[in-house]
Amino acid sequence: MDDCRDAIRDELLKKFEGSISLLRRMNLLRPLAHRMVIDHACSDIQLPKDIIDKLLQEFCIQNNIQDENALQLYIKRQGITVEDLAHHLSLSRKVEILSLQEFSNKAESHFLKRKEQLDQVTYSLLRVEDSGLSHELYLRIEAKEGSFAELARIHSKGPEKATNGIVGPASLSKAHPQLSQRLQTAPIGVVLEPFRIEDWWVVARVEDRKLATYDEAMRKHMTLELFDSWVEYQLNSLFSVMTNGPKIGGNKS
Repeated sequence: MDDCRDAIRDELLKKFEGSISLLRRMNLLRPLAHRMVIDHACSDIQLPKDIIDKLLQEFCIQNNIQDENALQLYIKRQGITVEDLAHHLSLSRKVEILSLQEFSNKAESHFLKRKEQLDQVTYSLLRVEDSGLSHELYLRIEAKEGSFAELARIHSKGPEKATNGIVGPASLSKAHPQLSQRLQTAPIGVVLEPFRIEDWWVVARVEDRKLATYDEAMRKHMTLELFDSWVEYQLNSLFSVMTNGPKIGGNKS
């Protein structure tokens, strides 16, 4: 896909020059440009009429629109036409098609870069400030003198206290790097001996791992992520030009 920032900038200037200041003030300029970039990128993709009709039918079912009169009332309230609604519903399908066309050849490498974030881990966590208490609790869990959930609920000082010590399923990229490193290689079901992270003494146990796999659904997901990144690049470039180049909308605030 070619860069479209100049085309979008020209279209904004042509169609909305008198409203740029208002759009900016209402924080609508970027959302509008975002939609325009996607529309521009998908402009050459045409969906068969039966697909569009099916999308409209599914929309009506999901929104409890039971007949033509109800549909006309809905679009009147939204200030749109049936054609506008059909265009909106078609756009997601067009994005899927375009993403596969443009980014399938990069999807697997993108997946490999993202795999650590895509893997989901569920683990038990217990943290206290005192080393002696952490070791005592560790030994009690090992000896089955108390469950991890019960001891976390009573003793843990973190937000996991409210979930019986359970965290996730979540990406380990969101965890503290020291905790993440240990959990990545820890066997499932094995309680890790207490270790220090900043001001805390931590006891942890991996409960489950769901490793991301590169299948057809993941390929589609990766192409959509790459398309989203391309759109963001276009927007950032567009607004960089608009900021550094000639001001549009004058000096009005």
